[in-house]
This record gives sequence, structure tokens and C-alpha cells, in this order.
Amino acid sequence: MNRIPLPPRFLAGLAVTVALFVPLAVFGGSALAKSSASQYQYSGSSQYQYRVQVCHRTHSKKHPWHTITVSVKALKAHLRHGDTLGACAPAAPAAPKTHGQSGVQHGKK
Repeated sequence: MNRIPLPPRFLAGLAVTVALFVPLAVFGGSALAKSSASQYQYSGSSQYQYRVQVCHRTHSKKHPWHTITVSVKALKAHLRHGDTLGACAPAAPAAPKTHGQSGVQHGKK
């Protein structure tokens, strides 16, 4: 069985590739791995890089939800008690009040 000779240029390129990627895989692979917190929304400033927006459940009848920013470390506890990830949806405007069957609106326009 005859072997096909590989060109020296290919072997040199292969050696350089192996020399670069083996140390990266051994020492830097964990830095490139996607962490569980990276799927959350981060603010652009490095000061807030480990904080996320949460739609916080307040248990209030008038204002049941409120958008807050918390640490990634506190996120699990907030999600456990009913908060949701991301900003709260804006509240729908209240429908104008009408008078009985006539449909006359009350209040200022």
C-alpha cells in the first residue's frame, strides 16, 4: 500500500494549528465556555455586568408587578417566588368609564 506524501506546507500549517489550539483547549477552554449566567440580559456598563432585570411580583392589588435590577446571585431566589426574567410589560391604559347604557363618558378627556 502506497502512502500519498503530504506537502511540507500542509504539515507546517498543521503544526502551527496544533501548537495554537492545544494550549487554548487545555488552559483557556473554560474561559470560552458559555456560562449559565451568560444567557441573561446584561447592561452595557461593566459596573452592572452581573445584574439582570426582573419583573418583580409585589403582591399589591394596585401595582402587582414592578421592574427591578438584581444581582445574578439573587436571580434564582426571585424566580422561585414568582418573579419573571426581563422587564415588565407596560400596563394597559384604563378604559374610559361610561354611564349605564347611554355610553356617556365621565371624567376629563
